[in-house]
Amino acid sequence: MEKRYKYGLLRYSSQNIGDEIQSIAASRFLPHIDCLVHRERINEFRSDVKTKLIMNAWWMWRRRKFPPSKDIEPLLISMYIRKEIRRKFLTPKVKKYLIEHGPVGCRDKDTEEWLKSNDIPAYFSGCLTLTLQRNPLIKRKDYIIAVDVPEYIEDEIRKRTSRPVYNLHRIISPYFTQEERYKIAKILLSVYQSAHCVITSKLHAAMPSLALETPVLLLDSNDNNLYNDGRFCGLKELCNIVKEDDFMADKNSYDIVTPPRNPALYLALRDRLIKTCSEFTGYNNENSLLDENIIPELELLKLMQDDYSKILKASCWLQPKDTLKIFIKRFILRKTKHDLA
Repeated sequence: MEKRYKYGLLRYSSQNIGDEIQSIAASRFLPHIDCLVHRERINEFRSDVKTKLIMNAWWMWRRRKFPPSKDIEPLLISMYIRKEIRRKFLTPKVKKYLIEHGPVGCRDKDTEEWLKSNDIPAYFSGCLTLTLQRNPLIKRKDYIIAVDVPEYIEDEIRKRTSRPVYNLHRIISPYFTQEERYKIAKILLSVYQSAHCVITSKLHAAMPSLALETPVLLLDSNDNNLYNDGRFCGLKELCNIVKEDDFMADKNSYDIVTPPRNPALYLALRDRLIKTCSEFTGYNNENSLLDENIIPELELLKLMQDDYSKILKASCWLQPKDTLKIFIKRFILRKTKHDLA
């Protein structure tokens, strides 16, 4: 008799919309979504039927909530274990779990090397957002998207083009509902696909742009973050990279008018990710999850104007009008800004 499963999708209540982009990538491989599993309470999940869960994510704020509950059948893939928790994260119980359910697919080579140094089987899988599918019905537009770039970089971009330039940010209010967060993430992905080019120093914008075949420049900021931060190890090499100082000094360092094609190095990682995930769930949706019926830039602007207290750059966590709500959530319900659901 064939074993019956439910299928779960990771959910979050962080302030980084990149989390939802990760889940949208995973949803491609789910025949249906039976439940949402909160990353920061993954050990509390309960189900009457074993639930398959693709565990591609940034792990995590609440390390004591790992490993997952026994009701989850995991695919450990595209995982990043943040450096700040690593020493205390790897308890004997967690190590045993990772070995039993491994090898662990790591989003970056730094996580891979750390796990291997602790005798845990691991391999570099790359980021699951590399499997996102472009929608051929979404047309290329004339605007340039900058994501989380400093104002002086944005000003420099504007000097070099007459095209509209939108400078977007990954930080959103934690008070959006989960449905709203997924909607925003899909709109952002449509914006990335339809852009003339994307300029960013952030993985959550660079990796999807590669997958959606939009020319993308990964900026190497002056703090040398691309080389100091292990999250970029193995991923930065997939992109066109220009140092921030070079970009500012030389307009030919990256041609905004006719941006160069992206390197094709990510394609091998993409193919392997698709194979691994589809074998795990037995499903692979080959249609794009992006909606061709929206006008991406208008939808984005509508969201940004709709309720500024709940949108990018806003920090409701600190607004006086929410003091009582915050007090109840933090001190009575014992929740944090990363776990408001």
